[in-house]
Amino acid sequence: MNKSIKNKWILIISVCTFMLTFIPDIHGQNYNPNTLDFLKRSLNFLMAGDYQNAIISCNEVIRRDPHSALNYVLRGRAYYELTEYDKAIADFSHAIRLDRNNTSAFVLRGNSHRQMGDITKAVTDWEAALRINPDNPEAKRNLELARPQ
Repeated sequence: MNKSIKNKWILIISVCTFMLTFIPDIHGQNYNPNTLDFLKRSLNFLMAGDYQNAIISCNEVIRRDPHSALNYVLRGRAYYELTEYDKAIADFSHAIRLDRNNTSAFVLRGNSHRQMGDITKAVTDWEAALRINPDNPEAKRNLELARPQ
């Protein structure tokens, strides 16, 4: 399999896993129908790899509901995919301030720190994610890769 196709499959699997993580969060909140439409649109843009439009849609969701950690995690994920790690970290940090138990925000912020070369902060975030959810496979895998054998 050529590298381009392999990378596309990795992205598809990553986004699908990401979405499955948030389905309970979406259904667990009382979004009004218009906000929920924008949230679903944001997820669809993320799945399609259209990160600029995902950010635009997330901005609208955040304008309508600025107190939901999920909205910031979604936008942060779009920034992450665009390699705008500083903006991604800011959104994941805001999500954590809103919800200290948001495992995905810690994992993704850790991934962003790793991409920026700060493995110490990355490990701290992955460890925090595992304190919340000891079974989180991405945090476990990232810590295994980060720690010397």
